[in-house]
Amino acid sequence: MPLEDQRLLRELNDLRHRYAMLVRALRLMIYDYDVATGTIEWSGETEQVCGRAIHELDGGIAQWESLIHPDDREQALTLLSEAEANLREYDVEYRFQHKNGSYVWILDRGYFLAGPDGKAARMVGMMQNISEIKAIEFERLQMQEEVIAAQERALRELSTPLVPISERAVALPLVGSIDQRRANLIIETLLEGVSNRGAEVVIIDITGVNTVDTFIADALIRAARAVRLLGAHVILTGISPEVAQTVVSLGADLSVFETRATLQDGIALVMNNQIASAPRRNDNPINPPMRRRKE
Repeated sequence: MPLEDQRLLRELNDLRHRYAMLVRALRLMIYDYDVATGTIEWSGETEQVCGRAIHELDGGIAQWESLIHPDDREQALTLLSEAEANLREYDVEYRFQHKNGSYVWILDRGYFLAGPDGKAARMVGMMQNISEIKAIEFERLQMQEEVIAAQERALRELSTPLVPISERAVALPLVGSIDQRRANLIIETLLEGVSNRGAEVVIIDITGVNTVDTFIADALIRAARAVRLLGAHVILTGISPEVAQTVVSLGADLSVFETRATLQDGIALVMNNQIASAPRRNDNPINPPMRRRKE
């Protein structure tokens, strides 16, 4: 054999050896799919991937389809048809039935090769068991959800802190900006506080709110109306001259509130028993009567 041929043979054998080592190291299940006949020639680490020896995978494309999890099958087949029609890469993750009956997560990546007519004739690719990666990803997402839930609880407590003033009164000091999400939290916190504590009076203090616009005024009014439906009276404090002027210019109807300039004024109003309980559900909730209780 000529020296050049010997060199090429050595290089070919070396490439084959490296390929085999790579397939073994990555535990890849290699396939060569004949589109016309529907047969699949398997090689590589089939037992490592799905628990089956090569001779147990002789059912072609029909067997491959049947082993895909029913919930993943439609997507896997749709993407396969699209890749075949457009001679594109096939790249998908799905659950594949192991010989023991369980399902393992598979990364399936293949390429279609065109025949003389320009249409897909063969598909070569690999399948890899990624169940361990999926398990780690699931744990990470679960931990992330737990962290987000904890942050949500902390945010809820910090952004809408309900402070007891007396046995029948609570205060909600608001600080910063109010968006739709926080407006809903305010209403939810107030309703829970009134219901759980049996509060008769709620003080909403907006001294620390950055700006008061139409949206915020409407959110406060909705919160007050919701609380009044539970029979509690609402006091709005922190009305600075600037805020008062803004509210007037916006035309917001704050008749659902008793208003005071400062939180201290609102607390004093409650502690001095100068405010009557709000009317219950069967009474008229608009403009509740005010009276000074007898000493």
